[in-house]
Amino acid sequence: MKSSTLFTLLVLVTGNLLAFNAHAGQSDVTCSYHHTLGDDSIMMPGKPNQAMLHDFFGNTHTDAFSTYASLRSQPETTCNNKADGSAYWVPSMRLPDGEKVRPSYQKTYYQSTNDAANPMTPFPAGLALLAGDHHGSAPSHHITFLCANGKGYSNKAGEVCGLRSKGDAVQFNVGIQFPDCWDGIHLMPGHGQPNAAYSSQGVCPAGFPLKMPTVNLNVVWVLPQITHLDTAKIQFSMDPVMEGNQRIEQWGGVYTAHADFLNGWTEDGARFMTALCMNNGMDCNHMVPWGYRTASEDTYVSSAEPDRNFGQSPDLYTRQNKTNGDQMLTLMKFPIPPLPAGLTEAQKAAFKYQIRIYGTRVERGEDMIYFSPVVSNNWQENDVTWNNRPAMAAGGKTGLYIGNTREYRYVNVDKEVKKALADGKTEIAWYLGGDNYDKSYRFNSSETKENLVLMLTSYQDVKEN
Repeated sequence: MKSSTLFTLLVLVTGNLLAFNAHAGQSDVTCSYHHTLGDDSIMMPGKPNQAMLHDFFGNTHTDAFSTYASLRSQPETTCNNKADGSAYWVPSMRLPDGEKVRPSYQKTYYQSTNDAANPMTPFPAGLALLAGDHHGSAPSHHITFLCANGKGYSNKAGEVCGLRSKGDAVQFNVGIQFPDCWDGIHLMPGHGQPNAAYSSQGVCPAGFPLKMPTVNLNVVWVLPQITHLDTAKIQFSMDPVMEGNQRIEQWGGVYTAHADFLNGWTEDGARFMTALCMNNGMDCNHMVPWGYRTASEDTYVSSAEPDRNFGQSPDLYTRQNKTNGDQMLTLMKFPIPPLPAGLTEAQKAAFKYQIRIYGTRVERGEDMIYFSPVVSNNWQENDVTWNNRPAMAAGGKTGLYIGNTREYRYVNVDKEVKKALADGKTEIAWYLGGDNYDKSYRFNSSETKENLVLMLTSYQDVKEN
């Protein structure tokens, strides 16, 4: 299923159902199903095979003993963004004929609401969240259902799903919205003691003052073995009756749908998601890094004003004027976000470095400009001028094709950064040079909220049936 189909969660639901007042600031992650266990490390920690049957996504090592430390020490994941070592789980589903079926994948949107007045705070390491009621017997504003061939999301069961538009399978989705306000104290919820609550119009209630991204989990079951599905007759697993070590499974109605989330994002990833995406009103989609560093120094130099320093300018300029030889060159310097420890060379290759930069070509049209490594990092933005600028390294140019739309752009600098690391360096600098066609380019500096970022990323493909 295409992600645009899942996104109907945002645009088709009306009334009070999942009314997020969604701002542009968001990101997303897609994770395939991995395993099923009778475990729950949030509500039944350390008690394997004593919880209801759960289907797990994300971190491949999730079990009854999982903690933030264990997720990060073994961060292997089925998610498309490897920075997300989180564990996601939902109760197993049973069709009306009694067949237990596995979900295909889940797509989670991390979203912001009213963030201009109530900025997001990152998920704390080890935060656990619950959504839904495993004893539910009536519709909930936070749990919705979708037939892929139907009328969009609804919180009421009873629609009969037919074959989706492809005509190859029935597809049934459950959308689960988690609370977005944290009490700032308890990482884990207790029995009858929540650690998080839902905001209202983007405002957190008393006792839960810290606004977090809203976790909107969308679980997808693709069911080619059937031609129709009465959603009112679906069942979800409940806590078993235990007779010694023997499990007697219990099942509840469709309104018992719920989910658990145990944060396993890297700390940089969780921080980036809020500080540089949501609180900036930016849709970062899957582009949340494993690690990142903002520019420690950035400025530009101009041959037309060779003794002038532009270190505090909010704008960075690049121009190559072939008519009279005037040039403006942008300079930027970053600490290098380190690679994870203990990686093999093959694993290192799965991590890539790239620069995120915000800007535009001033004149109409589009062309290529170039990032060129700087020989020396021994310069400061408030001292450098055209006359004392550092030398540009020979070769090693990286191109960026850029037009006159002002937006975030990404450039792959992986080769240059990994060479710097191999040489024992902890920081790296670039010039950003013009296109030699008398055109100007303007970018935002670190003095603005759209600052320059050196990102360490690692992604993998996840199949969406």
